[in-house]
Amino acid sequence: MGKGQGITAMVLGILSIVFCVTGYLSLVLGILAIIFATLSMSNSTKNGMAIAGLVTGIIGSIFGAVYAWLWTIIATI
Repeated sequence: MGKGQGITAMVLGILSIVFCVTGYLSLVLGILAIIFATLSMSNSTKNGMAIAGLVTGIIGSIFGAVYAWLWTIIATI
């Protein structure tokens, strides 16, 4: 079960980086990647895909938050 969650975390993390210009979608995908990576690491040994999902999820969440903030600022101008 842990490997499937690790793969899911990695895919969601990569998608969060790919969709970082959308802002909110990237933020949601990044948070889901972090959750799945944490679940995968707690259920089994720390596999590389879960760690990659955690790292890409954090990066995607940061990019998504920055772009969401920028889109909000642009919309209010």
